[in-house]
Amino acid sequence: MAQELPREVTKPVWDWSPGVDWDPEVDLKVVSSWFLDGTHSIPAWTPMFAWFWNKYCRPTYGNVALCTPCCYGWDLRNYHGHDYCAFLVVRDPEVIKQREVKFRKALRPYLEDFDGIWHRQIDEIMAIYKPLKEFDYDKGTNLELMQRLYDVTSMYRKMWENHFTCQDAAYSCWVLLDRLCRERFGIGDTSPEFQKLMVGFDNKVFQVNKRLWQFGQDARKMGLADIFLTSQPREVIPKLEQSEAGREWLKELREWLWEDGWRIDRPAEINVPTWIEDPTPAIQGIKGFLAKGGGFDLDETREKLAKEREEAVAAFVQRVPEEEREWFEALIRLSQKYSYWAEEHDHYLDLYSHALIRRCCLGIGRRLVQAGTIDQTEDVFFLIPDEIERVMMVPECYDLRFIVNRRRKEWEQWLKEDPPPVFTTRANIMEAVGMDIIPSMDGIALKVIVGEMPDVRPELKADLYGLPGSPGVAEGPARVVMSYEQLGEVKPGEILVAITTRPSWTPVFGIIKAAVVDRGGMLSHACIVGREHGIPAVINVFEGTKKIRTGQMIRVNGTEGTVYILG
Repeated sequence: MAQELPREVTKPVWDWSPGVDWDPEVDLKVVSSWFLDGTHSIPAWTPMFAWFWNKYCRPTYGNVALCTPCCYGWDLRNYHGHDYCAFLVVRDPEVIKQREVKFRKALRPYLEDFDGIWHRQIDEIMAIYKPLKEFDYDKGTNLELMQRLYDVTSMYRKMWENHFTCQDAAYSCWVLLDRLCRERFGIGDTSPEFQKLMVGFDNKVFQVNKRLWQFGQDARKMGLADIFLTSQPREVIPKLEQSEAGREWLKELREWLWEDGWRIDRPAEINVPTWIEDPTPAIQGIKGFLAKGGGFDLDETREKLAKEREEAVAAFVQRVPEEEREWFEALIRLSQKYSYWAEEHDHYLDLYSHALIRRCCLGIGRRLVQAGTIDQTEDVFFLIPDEIERVMMVPECYDLRFIVNRRRKEWEQWLKEDPPPVFTTRANIMEAVGMDIIPSMDGIALKVIVGEMPDVRPELKADLYGLPGSPGVAEGPARVVMSYEQLGEVKPGEILVAITTRPSWTPVFGIIKAAVVDRGGMLSHACIVGREHGIPAVINVFEGTKKIRTGQMIRVNGTEGTVYILG
């Protein structure tokens, strides 16, 4: 008779993400609510990326390093390729008071020299990237490929440590300032008055976009503009290769891409090509700037916003009691850092590191295909490093297709699913947010990933309610965009409707009239870029991409946080 084994033995405790695969029988007993990170994990992640993210993306690092008063950090769980977050809230008022003292002390270096800390981190991480960029995976031995995987995991750990210290410092200040402004002056970060304090800053992503604009100007001077304007983006490079001028232009583009093309359309995945592998996104951005014509308008807009910002800061500080002005202004100045850091860190940290992880995985994947261990190079994304480490020395002795095929089938099914916004023992999502997010005062949760719940005001009779991410009102035809490949369809004067937006989408903000986004908070990409471009944005509407169709006329009120479908 077969021995009956206990559940602890018979049930797998992990698969894709060792230690963090979702188990409701255990996890909901530990923490009451687990919230979907829709900003990063929609559509469903591949196993390889889920492993990297869940192992090294540990927001707890920043919470512990800074001793944030109301939150010990986060815990993560992987469910059907989607990430769910729980916030380890500090509930004891006495403990909060004790942590506040330590937090103020830990925050001081960032108040005094945020820029210096950040630029030293850039230098440090770029030095780590350099040998990973230069290594030739096709010439390396199996042992060397395995060592590069170790190097990549070490790089990724360091990247997240840098990521969360600067991020939590700026986020925490933003949340604290938001709370103080609400209590003292009746305004918060959804107010145009507050938002005016935080705009008019340049960053690396904007500089990349300006370089794309300049490439367009160069193409026009070299008589190449018509190739861009009359061709699909994927047709441009083959046509440019046919002329000496085109080849000269491409040489300069490729040299630039080797420095700034380590980016992926989706910042939280590795299963799509980098700009170095496939420059089509860059070509698409250049084409958009050529079609729009004119100068790089963001420079002029930024100059105007920066002047208005400094006037607004001076006026606001005068409203603060004199004995508190220095503290309030310090909070404002550090909160402002997030307005440029949020975009800049995407370039130097998330995008760059994920591109290098992809490069390493593809090199290993090609070697595993040669050995007959897997069928296709991209099958490597359905393995995890633990499995690669087991077979990499002599891959010809192993067959991992049984793992790849099962996981790919699961993943393809999960891509079709609509993951629930929360798993909770609370009565409903509003209670879950009220009891398990808001008390954490965690800036990433409240202002980026999950976002606060919209204020539904029936008297406004809106079709959609969201957060007022960037002020102003605009009307125009909607353009529903579900993937980067569709961005080329966006026409000047349209209103972008998307699940979320990403750094590689930034060029399109130069031609749209407004943005409506399903998920995100007040410091998500669409809000920051919308404010810098001076266009309305409404975010966290949840169902914009379901209720709005391309071509429908809509009105977006980014001051109230409402969207109207006009017909």
